[in-house]
Amino acid sequence: MKHAFSLTTRWQRSAVVQQLQRRTYRAARNVTAALPSLSASRAPARVGDSLHDVDTPALLVDLNAFERNCSKLAWVMSLWPKVNIRPHCKAHKTAEVAHLQLKLLGAQAQGVCCQKVSEAEAMAEGGITDILLSNEVVAPRKISRLLGLAAAGARISVCVESEENLRAVGTEAARRGVQVGVLLEVNVGQNRCGIDRVEDVLTLGQAAVRCEGVKLLGIQAYHGGLQHVRTPAERVDKVGQVVEKARSVVAAMKAAGLPCDVVTGGGSGSYRVEAASGVYTEVQPGSFCFGDADYARNTQEDGSVGEWEQSLWVHTQVMSRSEARAMVVVDAGMKAISLDSGPPRLPTSFTDGVQVEYQSGGDEHGKLLWPQAVWQLPLQLPPVGTLLKLQPGHCDPTTNMYDWLMAYRGEVVEDVWSIRGRGPGA
Repeated sequence: MKHAFSLTTRWQRSAVVQQLQRRTYRAARNVTAALPSLSASRAPARVGDSLHDVDTPALLVDLNAFERNCSKLAWVMSLWPKVNIRPHCKAHKTAEVAHLQLKLLGAQAQGVCCQKVSEAEAMAEGGITDILLSNEVVAPRKISRLLGLAAAGARISVCVESEENLRAVGTEAARRGVQVGVLLEVNVGQNRCGIDRVEDVLTLGQAAVRCEGVKLLGIQAYHGGLQHVRTPAERVDKVGQVVEKARSVVAAMKAAGLPCDVVTGGGSGSYRVEAASGVYTEVQPGSFCFGDADYARNTQEDGSVGEWEQSLWVHTQVMSRSEARAMVVVDAGMKAISLDSGPPRLPTSFTDGVQVEYQSGGDEHGKLLWPQAVWQLPLQLPPVGTLLKLQPGHCDPTTNMYDWLMAYRGEVVEDVWSIRGRGPGA
C-alpha cells in the first residue's frame, strides 16, 4: 500500500508540474505576441531613421564615402584595362554590398571572391553568379555545398594545393554533372597555404588537366601579409618578389603546355604592383570599400597617409564619464570591435582636435582616455548619451561581429542589410 501510494503521489506531482509548465509557456507566448518588437535578431534601425535613433553599438557604412572608394579603385585600375577586378567579399559578407561594388567598378569587375563556403552561399543566395572561393575547401560536406551552388547555376571556381583535394572536388563536380574551375594556389612567401616548389605546381597542374569535373584556370598567388607594408618603396620591393615567383610559375606552366589563363592575387594595399606587373590577370582588393585604422597607416606615393576614405564605422554611445580619470566609457567593447590590428580610433572632429586613446574595458565596454596635459585642462569630455563613431582597427573581423549593416547618407539610414555570410566560416 505504501508503494502504491508513493507511485500515485509521484504521478500527481508530475501532472502538477506539467500543468505549471503549460501555463508558463502560454504566459510567455502571450507576452511575445503582445510585444512583437522584443527580438534579439531585430535590426538596430529602420530605413528612414535618423542616425541619432540607431541603437548602439551598431555597424554603419557611409554610402558617399563607399561610392568614392569604388570610383577611385575603378579609376586607378583603368590604367591597366586588361586586368580584371574581383572584389573580395570577406570584408562585408553581404550580397547587397557586392552588387553595389560590381555596379560602381564597371566593366573591369569580374565576379567576386569569398574565403568561406558560407560567404559564397550568401553571395549566391543574393544573386551573385560568378564566385571564386579563394581558399581550399577540404571537408566533404563543404565541397558538396560549394558544388551545389554550381549545380544551381553559379559559376564557381576554387583553389587547390593537393591532388587528394583536387580529386575530391572533381568527383563531387562529376557526380552533380557540373564543371568547376580550379586555381593552383602557390605559396608566394606568406607560408600559409599554397604549393612551395614550381615542379610540384606542374605535377598538380597535370593532374588537374586529367581530372574529370574540373577545368584548370591558372594560379592564385596572393600574399596577405604584405597589404600593410607602410611605404611605397617597401611595397614595390616586397610585392615585387611575389610577382617574380608568380612569373616563374606561369612561365613553367606554359612551357609544360599547361593552361594558365588566370593569375589572381593582390589586395587593397598591394593591388597596384600586381596590376602593373604584366603577370596578373586580376586583383582581389576587399577592404578598399570600407577602410580601417590599419590601412590608414599606409603611406602613398604623394606622401599622404591612407589610400581609402573611411566608410565603415562602429556607432557607439557614451555610457559613463569621469573627469577624475580623464575618461569616458562607451558601449563598444570586445564584442563590438576587433582589436587584432590595434585599437579603433576616434576622429579628432569629435574631440576638438585632441587625440584620445581607446582601451578595452572588457566585452561590453570601451574606454576613451584623454591625455592629461596641463595645457588641455579643463577637460572637455562628451556628456553621457553622446553618440560617437569609431574607426575600426581591422574592418573584416569587426564586420563579422554584426548581424546588420546600416547604410546611411548624410544623417539618414538609407538601407538596412543583413550580413548573411557572418560567423566563423562554416
